[in-house]
Amino acid sequence: MYNRTSATLMLQTIMVLMENQNGTDVTNFPGSFGEVERCYGKYGCFSKGYPWTENRPDNYFPIPPESMAIRYPTFTRRNRKVPVFLQADNIDRIKNANIDPRGPFYFISHGFLEGGHKPWIQDMTNALLNQEGNDGASVMIVDWVGGSQPPYGQAVANIRLIGVMTAHLIHNIYEVLGLSNVDNFHFIGHSLGAHLAGYCGHALQKKFNLKLGRITGLDPAAPYFSKTVTMVRLDRSDAKYVDIIHTNAMPLYMSGLGISEPIGHVDFYPNGGSIQPGCGANAGGGGDLAPAVMRILGCNHVRSHEIFVETITPSCPFIAMQCASYEAFLAGNCTTCDQKHFCIPMGYHSYTMYKKLHDAGLVDTNTNIALFSMTGHNKPFCRVHYEITLKVSNTNASRTHGPESGKVLITLVDRYNNRSEHKFLDDEQKYYKPGDIEKKMIAVKDKGHPPLYVIVEWKYETNLFNPMTWRLLKSPSIHIEYLKLSSIEYNTDITVCPKLNKPVVANLPTIMKTKYCKFRK
Repeated sequence: MYNRTSATLMLQTIMVLMENQNGTDVTNFPGSFGEVERCYGKYGCFSKGYPWTENRPDNYFPIPPESMAIRYPTFTRRNRKVPVFLQADNIDRIKNANIDPRGPFYFISHGFLEGGHKPWIQDMTNALLNQEGNDGASVMIVDWVGGSQPPYGQAVANIRLIGVMTAHLIHNIYEVLGLSNVDNFHFIGHSLGAHLAGYCGHALQKKFNLKLGRITGLDPAAPYFSKTVTMVRLDRSDAKYVDIIHTNAMPLYMSGLGISEPIGHVDFYPNGGSIQPGCGANAGGGGDLAPAVMRILGCNHVRSHEIFVETITPSCPFIAMQCASYEAFLAGNCTTCDQKHFCIPMGYHSYTMYKKLHDAGLVDTNTNIALFSMTGHNKPFCRVHYEITLKVSNTNASRTHGPESGKVLITLVDRYNNRSEHKFLDDEQKYYKPGDIEKKMIAVKDKGHPPLYVIVEWKYETNLFNPMTWRLLKSPSIHIEYLKLSSIEYNTDITVCPKLNKPVVANLPTIMKTKYCKFRK
C-alpha cells in the first residue's frame, strides 16, 4: 500500500497538474535554458522540441540511467521467489540467466510513484507463470522506482529513456537466444508504464528493425498524453497487437487519470471505462486519511490491472461487445455477436479472437475496435451479460390498474436452482404504463448455466410530491406480460411469463417461467 508521504505527493501532483491545465497557456521548460537536446551514449539523444511541448505544462530531459538504477528482476517457473536481475546491456547476465528460448517473454511495468515490488506485479507474474502452456515463460519486471518519483513531468520524461533501455534488453535477449523474431514478447504496462511500453516498441523498430508481438496498456496515463501525436504516446503502431483496458478515462479535474481516446487495435471500456463499480467513498476503507483518500482517487485507475490479472485465468468468458457507445450497450442495442458487433474476451486472451477476425479479413490492423462490458464491484470481477426485454401488459386488467412508478428487481435461477444476485433493471424508479416495452443490459455472476426461470419483484416507493405513486385503493403492482432474456455468453434466448397473467404485487416475489407463457393473451 502507499504510505502517507507517497499519497500526499500524489495528491499534490494532481493539484499541480490541475492548476497548470486550468491556468496559464505559458509552458515552463525546466532544465538548462536553451538546451533543446540531450544525449545518453548508446541510448541516443532526446529532444525537448516539438512534439514534446504539446499539451504539456512543463518539459524535462530524462535523468541519467545511473540515477534511476533501473532493474529487471526476472522470474521463471524455476525461480519464482528469488529473481535473476538483468541489466539492459549486460550480455553476460543474460547468458547466465538460463532463460528458456521457447518463451513466451513478458515484461511488466508499473507507473508513477510505484516500483517493481508492488503486490499486483507479483500477482500478475504468478498468474502468467501458472498459465497452461507457459512452461518456458520468463517474466521480466521493469523496475524504475528510481525514476518514477515526483515531479510528475520528470517521471514522464524518464520513461522515454527507460523505454529505449528496455528495447536494448529485448534486442540483447533476441541476439543471445538466437531468436528469429520478437513475436513472443508481450509488454504489459500500467499508467505511465503503458506509454513506456510504447516507447520500447517504437525504439525496437527504429534501432533494431524488430517489432514487438504485443503491448497491453492498462489504463494508460492521460496527463501529458491526451490529444498528443502518436510519437508521444502509446499507439497501435508500437506492436503487432496493442490492446487497451480503460478504467479511469475522464478529465483530471474529476480525478481521472486514464486516457479516453481509443489508441490500440482493440480498446476495452469496462463499465464505460471511467468509473468502476465499488470505487466510491467506501473504497477508502479505514485507517489514516491520506492513504484512504489515495485509495479513493486511485481505485478506478488500479482496477485495470486487477481486471487484467483476473483475465489470465478467468472465472467466466469476460466477453466485451463492440457498440457505438456504452449508453447504447446498456440500452440493449448490441447483443448479437456478428460482423457489425464483434465479441472479444477482454484482457489476456483477447488476441486469440482478434487473430481469428483478422485472418478472416474482418478487421484491419490500421483501424480500432472499441468494446464495452460490465463487471462486478469486487473480485471476481467477471460477469455474464443478459439483454432483458420487459413488456408491460396491455390487457383490460392492466389498463384498469393504470400506470405505475417503481423498480423491477429480478433474480435468475438455473436448472440446478442456483440463483444469481438480485438485479434492478433501473437504479431509479421508472414510470411504466400499459403496453410499454423496456430493454436493458444487466450483468450477473456466472453460475455455469443459463437461467431456466426468473423471480421478479416490484419495488414500490410512494412519493408525496408525485401523484403517480399514490395508491390509496389499489395494491402497488405491475402487470408484466413477459420478460425475454438474451444471453451474450451462452447465445441463448428464453421468454418467461407470470402464471395466469397475474400481476407482480409489491414486495411479493413472483416466479416467471416459459411454460406460463401459454396463458398470454
